[in-house]
Order: sequence, then structure tokens, then C-alpha cells
Amino acid sequence: MQKHPLVKEILFSREQIKNRTSEIAQEIEKFYKTQNLKDNTLLLVGLLKGCIPFYAEFMANFNFECDTDFMVVSSYRGGTKTSGDPKIMLDVNTSLKDRDVLIVEDIIDSGYTLQYVKKYFLNRGAKSVRVLTLLDKPEGRQVVITPDWSCFTIANEFVIGFGLDYQERLRNLPYVAICDTTKLADWKW
Repeated sequence: MQKHPLVKEILFSREQIKNRTSEIAQEIEKFYKTQNLKDNTLLLVGLLKGCIPFYAEFMANFNFECDTDFMVVSSYRGGTKTSGDPKIMLDVNTSLKDRDVLIVEDIIDSGYTLQYVKKYFLNRGAKSVRVLTLLDKPEGRQVVITPDWSCFTIANEFVIGFGLDYQERLRNLPYVAICDTTKLADWKW
């Protein structure tokens, strides 16, 4: 696996992500088999764009009836720090009324976006809203929110790869890595 020049350290390899996602899919499957879901179907809502690789990996391992939808909510707008003011750029098309929703997210950092989306879904009539995230960064938390399921917990570092970006780039790295932010100021693409 070739390391990108902006990578300071690879935290999780493609294989580690694949294995952990398979384990967590089984845990979530067992949980939802004990719940009384409308039409025995879970609604998976991916928060774009970062969720795409993780969402696909999770679905490939999730043996439970589900509907899928996506949403774009941003509080970063291209930088490395949150603005703290989430905005819906693209809403879900699926009715949320009486639905059990599992939000699939790439990372929980400040928590602003997830707190906002959970409240928004409940206000639109969702029966339950739970959160699955690839990465949980509790040191970055600025609001009280905890994922229901998390694949990995990380330190307060700026990470890239496997859906995570810097200015919309580097999402396609096949691993999760700490970005060498000292190189960003004069980096030439």
C-alpha cells in the first residue's frame, strides 16, 4: 500500500476497516432483530459525501432488510475545523414517519452535525434514530452526543482517506490516515 505524501501516519488499513465493519454489521443486525420495525425494514441514511466507502462496506455485510437514502449536511465547508453551524444541502427523499433510522457517518468530531440531524429526523416523525460511525473522535466533541456503534475511536487529529477529505480530495485513499497538516499551507495539487 503506497502512502500519499500528505499522510503522516496510517491509522487503519483497508483490511482492518473491512474486518471491523463486518463485526459491527453483525452486532447491529442482532440488535435490530429484537426491535419492532415498521415493515421489518430499517432506513439507512448516509451522510454524504464522506460516508460512501463505509456505507457500501457496511451494506455489503448487513444481512437485514433496509431502505437506503442519503443526505448532505455540512458544517466544515472545505476546511479542517467545523463552523458549528450545520446546513442541509440535500435532504432525504424517504418519509421518516414512524421509521427506525440508522444514520451512517464517516466520523463524529464536534458532534454538531449529528446532533442537528438526529433532532431533525425526530421532528419529522422518526420512531428512533441511531448512529453508526466509522470513526469516533470524542476529544473533538463540542456537544453531548455518543454514537450507538463505532468502529474505531481516534485521537483529536485531522484524518483523511476512506471517504474523509481535505477540500474534497483524498477521499479515495484505501485507508484512514492522519494528515500532515504542516504541508497543507504550501501544498501543490
